[in-house]
Amino acid sequence: MKSPGGFYSNSLEMLLDTMCNMLGAIVFIALMVALVAQDSPAPQPAYYEAQAAQLSNALAAITASNSAVEADLQKTLLRLQDPHLRPVTNLMRLPNLSKTGKQSWPVIVQYGGLYPLNVPSTNGRGGVLRNNRTLTRQGKFVEARPGLGQDPEQGVAEMAQAFKDSGQTNFYFAFWVYDDSFNAFIRAREAAARLGFQYGWEPLPQNERLQLGPQGEHVLPQN
Repeated sequence: MKSPGGFYSNSLEMLLDTMCNMLGAIVFIALMVALVAQDSPAPQPAYYEAQAAQLSNALAAITASNSAVEADLQKTLLRLQDPHLRPVTNLMRLPNLSKTGKQSWPVIVQYGGLYPLNVPSTNGRGGVLRNNRTLTRQGKFVEARPGLGQDPEQGVAEMAQAFKDSGQTNFYFAFWVYDDSFNAFIRAREAAARLGFQYGWEPLPQNERLQLGPQGEHVLPQN
């Protein structure tokens, strides 16, 4: 015969059994997780070396980019600080051009040197010859030959002397300036100013060839 408290005693025993089973299951899962984690291989040194190499490459790329930006800023500041120069624009020209009765003497400024499109004739008659020694011509296009340009100061002085020797002093320098030779242009225009010559200039992108029109390219003096 069952005692009056037998029902509650059996329920308590079932609850204790269930709790023990759950505790055992938790302990079993924890042990399995520990065993799996212990068996997993640790990262090899090569992995850390690859990560370090990637970070180094990223840092080098950022440093190179910063250097390029700094160089561009220095060039821009130099242009802005020079009162004789006007900003390089694609569609606008500042109204500081002056009319003149003189003839333009076009000169390409590239590869750090001067490449005049023409040379005064030495026959004493005041003629002008094409410069085919340091330039190549393909139809209307004119290109400078790398390494054959004149030193900026010396080149301007030699051209000025050639004008005098041929009896042609009615010229001003018209510079076509490529991106890689802006400093050479500054030296050339200062030499021209010291010798009493007017000058004008136009910028040209590095990958663009000078194209001559039917009347030839004309740059007005700016000083």
